[in-house]
Amino acid sequence: MAANSAIFTRESATPSRASNKGADIRAKIAANRAKRLSIADAMKKEAGVTAHTVHKEDFGGLAYIGTGRIYSPEGRKIVQLYTLAHECGHIFLHNSSPGYAFPGHIKEFEAESYAHQAFRDRGMTVPRRLSSWGRKYVASWIDKDRAANIPIDPRAMAYAAGRRSPYEPLRMVPATWNIFRAAVPPGAPTVVVRLLWPDSLRTVVSRALQRLGQNVPKHLADEPLILFRLAATCTLHGTSACLFGLLIFQVFHPMPDLFPKRPGDVTGAEFLIAVAGGFLFANLAVLWRTITR
Repeated sequence: MAANSAIFTRESATPSRASNKGADIRAKIAANRAKRLSIADAMKKEAGVTAHTVHKEDFGGLAYIGTGRIYSPEGRKIVQLYTLAHECGHIFLHNSSPGYAFPGHIKEFEAESYAHQAFRDRGMTVPRRLSSWGRKYVASWIDKDRAANIPIDPRAMAYAAGRRSPYEPLRMVPATWNIFRAAVPPGAPTVVVRLLWPDSLRTVVSRALQRLGQNVPKHLADEPLILFRLAATCTLHGTSACLFGLLIFQVFHPMPDLFPKRPGDVTGAEFLIAVAGGFLFANLAVLWRTITR
């Protein structure tokens, strides 16, 4: 009886330990998935994603530039999180000017770098196979743009060839990232501020609207910032174009000078005319965006 009892006890204990081990493994898997989903939510928030439609496949997605919407996997697995980070990079870097007008190969190159750096900011590393796939993906876009006679950015070419690291500094990064702050010398804090001010201003606008008690969607809170950028850029470019045009016009049809000046100088009146032309161009650009939205 003792022997039989011992055998019974051992046989009953073995499945129990196995079931406990299986439960621990399942608990760890569930915890890792929950962690990745929380990271995915943080990525979307810091990038300014306004809506996320879940893609059932692990490896595929779209970013609807100009709307803030993405179509990507949920982020439960590393490959899904990598894809989501790539689409978040498109929204953060290309949802408005100047990134909006970049050629496809530059957008994809920047989004790949953004995904790598988003991982690193959270203490993770993009698997080598995914990083290698990303370089090939950028190379395919280089071939497409080259076939369309679009000038190719040397940085993208170096990245696709494996000569450029994805961790080189981006044009701008979310204010929540810390990856560049530790590497910036003590005497150069203004560089970080200049890179991060658009995201900071977007945050200020959103918080101000929330404090006023208005239930305004985030993409509407972003709109004043986008219009301000558009107006400022068009004013600068329009003023420069008008001033250049006035100088060319004076070469062929000189206008009388009310005050003495040297050849090639710009009078105050000419400068004001150029500024007025720049404002007119900016108003037309804002009007066009308002009509076409």
